[in-house]
Parts: sequence; structure tokens; C-alpha cells
Amino acid sequence: TGIGNRTAYLEQLKEYENNSNHIMQLGIVYLDVNNLKMVNDNQGHDLGDELIRGAACIINNSFGRFGEVYRIGGDEFCILMSGENLEENYVKALMSFKRMINRVNKSEDHKFDIQIAHGFAICREMTKEKIKETIAFADCEMYRDKIALKSMMR
Repeated sequence: TGIGNRTAYLEQLKEYENNSNHIMQLGIVYLDVNNLKMVNDNQGHDLGDELIRGAACIINNSFGRFGEVYRIGGDEFCILMSGENLEENYVKALMSFKRMINRVNKSEDHKFDIQIAHGFAICREMTKEKIKETIAFADCEMYRDKIALKSMMR
């Protein structure tokens, strides 16, 4: 996919924990690609791989300028954003992300729709426990979005 893997993600989190005085806040975006199993089962694993690569490209192109992008599981991604204006940067990236998904889904040359759930949270204390709480919140927000997206598809 050309982005960081789970090991790189975990190493970066540890770096934030160990150097907490260098960063004031951390934005965490969790994303999950919907319908990967359905694509794998109905259209084959080659197209499932294409779905993951396409999702990674969209995620990296929209969020990559604001933070580090990682694939942390089969169809799960995370962006770690540091610095100022995290909420504003998240909104900018999210707008670009949604435009890219719409553009890809309207194109004639792909065989499946891309649907990616997302959640966001900001950690304002760089302790191991607070980072874990923020990750859990971003993950929860992502699952809320996942449920909303699936209900729209019915």
C-alpha cells in the first residue's frame, strides 16, 4: 500500500508516550474499509486487494499531508496527526477524502464501491493511558460511522 504498517504505528505511539513534552496534542483518525469480505467472497481476493490499495491511496492522498498514515490491520487504517489546528486539519482532510471517494465511485472503470468509515479524537495529555483512551474513542466513533454508512446502503 506504500504506507506505514502496524509495527511502525506502534513504534510511533511509543515515541509520543516517551517524548510527551515535545507534543501538546495528538489527533487520531481511525478508518475501516467496509465490505472487504463481500468483495473477497464475491469477486475474488485480487479485487479485494485492489479495494485495499484504492482505499490506502484515498486515505493517504487526503490525510497524508496532515499526519502519518498507517495500515494497522487487514482493512483498518489510522492517521496520527500532531501540531496545531487538528480539528481544522481533520475537517479539510475529511472533505478531500469524501470528494475522492465520490469521484472514484462515480467512475466507470471500477468494479465495486469504496466505502470507508471514519472516527476522530484528540488526545490532549501524552500519557500512555490517555493515548489509549483517545484511540478507543476514535475507534468507537469510527464504528458509529460504519453503522450509519451500512444503514444508508439498505
